[in-house]
Amino acid sequence: MAGSKKPRGIRHDRHCYRCRMNGIKCDLNRPRCQPCLQQDVSCQYPQRVKWMSEKTNPVQAPKSSPRVSPSSPSSNTTSSISTTINNHHDQTDLHANIPINLYGFIDLLSHFYQEIQSSKQELPNEAIELISRTLSFARFRLQGTDDKDSIQSHLTVLSNLSRVIQSAHPVALFGIGTFAMFEVCCGSFGQWHRHLQGARSLLDLHCHNQSDMDHLTRQIPGLADVLAYLVWFDVTGTLVRGDGALIFDDWHRKCLHRGFFESVGCPPDTFNLFVHLVKMESESQSNTTLEFESNIVDLSTRAMDQILHLNSTDTSDSSLAASLYRYAGAIGAFAQINRSQHDTRTNKYSHSSVLSDMVDRACNAISNLPTTSRFYVHLATPAHLIGQYATHSRQCEVIRTYWRNCRLCEFPRYPDGQEQCERHWVDRGIISGGDDNIAG
Repeated sequence: MAGSKKPRGIRHDRHCYRCRMNGIKCDLNRPRCQPCLQQDVSCQYPQRVKWMSEKTNPVQAPKSSPRVSPSSPSSNTTSSISTTINNHHDQTDLHANIPINLYGFIDLLSHFYQEIQSSKQELPNEAIELISRTLSFARFRLQGTDDKDSIQSHLTVLSNLSRVIQSAHPVALFGIGTFAMFEVCCGSFGQWHRHLQGARSLLDLHCHNQSDMDHLTRQIPGLADVLAYLVWFDVTGTLVRGDGALIFDDWHRKCLHRGFFESVGCPPDTFNLFVHLVKMESESQSNTTLEFESNIVDLSTRAMDQILHLNSTDTSDSSLAASLYRYAGAIGAFAQINRSQHDTRTNKYSHSSVLSDMVDRACNAISNLPTTSRFYVHLATPAHLIGQYATHSRQCEVIRTYWRNCRLCEFPRYPDGQEQCERHWVDRGIISGGDDNIAG
C-alpha cells in the first residue's frame, strides 16, 4: 500500500461501535464484544475502506418524477432527492446484518451518514447536519451521560430537526425516528405516539399511497427501515394504550418485512391479529348486533389459530418468543370476547378460565427465556398485555421480574412498565395497595 494513502476516519477493520462504547478491544479478526455475542449478532463494521486518493464517479439514481403536486411544499425537495441520493447499493443487502434494536437503529443512522459522505450526495447542508447531530446525540444517550455536552447535544439536534421539518425534507424522519426510539425505551410505556404523529404528517407531504412510499424509500437508503420501526411502534403502542387510534394505514405497514418479524420474534400472522384487535376496539361502538356476533366468531377462530400454531416441543429462544406473542394475541382476542355484554355468565366464566390458563403458559415462556436473548427486550408489549390479565400473585411476579430485568439491561428500558402493571393489579384487587413491590 502506497505511503501516501491513508484511511479516512476511524480504522475500518476495528472499532466495532458497541465494543468502543463498552471499552472492549475488538477487531474484525477477533470479535469478542460481549454485548454482540449475547445478542447473537455480528460486531458492526463499516462495509468498505474509502481511501483519500481514490477517484470515484457516483452513480446517479434514476430520474423519476415523484407523485407530488407542483404546489406541494415537498415537490422541490423530493425532486432534488431523486437526482442526488445514490442508489447503487441494494438496500436490502446493505442493511440485512443490522439487528433490529436500539443499537441497530443507531448503526442504521451511522450507515446512512457514511453513505452521504462516501457518495457525495448533494443533500441540503441542514439535512446532512441533522444526521450528524442526531448520531452524536444518540451516542451520548447510549453512554448515559447527563453532563453539559449531552444536554447541549440534545438541544442542538432539536433545533436542527425543527429546521429540517420546516423545510419538509423527508430526511427529518431519521431524526423523528431516533427520538421515537428513545421515547419507547426511556419514556412512559406505550406513550410514544406524538413522535409517530409528527412522522405521519411529514410523510403525508411526500406519499399518498404505497407506490409513492416505495419510490421515496428507493431514493433514501435506510428510510424503509426507519418506517418499519415507526409502524411497529404504532401498533404496539396502540395495543398498550387500548385507544384503537392507529396513526399509520395498512399500506404503510407493507414496509414491515419477514426479517423484521424474525428479529423481534413476532410471527407475521400474530402481528396481523394485533392490528385486527386494535381496529375492532375502535369500531366496536358502531357495530350492529349482526356485525358484533360475526366478529365474535371471527375472534374465536383467530384465537384458536394462534393456539394451534404453538410449538411446545421447541424450546429455542425464537420459539419461546413466538409463543409469547401468540399467547398475547390469543389472550387479547379472548379478552375482547369476554368483555362482550352479549355473553352469558357461564361463557364469561369459561373465557376467564381459558385466559388464566393461557397467562400461566405465557408466564412459563417468559421465565424460560434467557435475559441475554436478543428477543428479550422486544417482548415488552406481550408482557404488558399478558400482565393485564394476571389472576394471581405468581403470575404478577413473573411479569414484575421481566420489567426489572429490562431496567437492569446494559441500556435500561421501560422505566414505568412495572408501575403500570402494578396499578392495574391493585385496581383489580390481585395485590394490595400497600404492596412493597409496587414500583415508585
